[in-house]
Amino acid sequence: MTQEPNADLGSQPFAKQLADPSQIPLTHAETGFEKARGVNRVEIRPGFASARVGGLAGDVPSQRLAVLRAVYDAEISFDFLKFAADGMSFVVKEEVRGTLESVLASTGLEFEVRGGRAVLIVHAVNMRDEAGLVAKVVSQVIDSGATIEHLGEMHDRLLMLMGETGANDAKAMLIAAYPGAAA
Repeated sequence: MTQEPNADLGSQPFAKQLADPSQIPLTHAETGFEKARGVNRVEIRPGFASARVGGLAGDVPSQRLAVLRAVYDAEISFDFLKFAADGMSFVVKEEVRGTLESVLASTGLEFEVRGGRAVLIVHAVNMRDEAGLVAKVVSQVIDSGATIEHLGEMHDRLLMLMGETGANDAKAMLIAAYPGAAA
């Protein structure tokens, strides 16, 4: 014997599961597994220094490798490695800034190391899928007066290196624009 489908599903025992999910609030025993789209958190990680090596000419790849070998031999960990036509840049922990400056000076190359840097991290679920979200966030950070020195992105976050003061100003502006992102 087959059962006829009932057009009035709202009166069935599983009506909650069949109802519009936006109309059903989570109870204290339920967990939401998906975060809402858009910016949901902004955080600052201070304590970094940025390094730029420039003025490379001739066999630029070999010169880059020589710099990276010297940094490696000094056991300095780095992030945000970016290549430019005449050099490269990267980020280290502020605490190894002096050691890095000595290492780079020993290469005889043109370089600059700037302390007081922070990484501003903007979290947003599937941010690449939201048309214009990355551009909008970057524009808002620039409008805050911060200077973005490095930029990296992943599917769920945007990482920007800048001065610590700029990071604080940018975070305040983003929190004002996305109130749900207060960390």
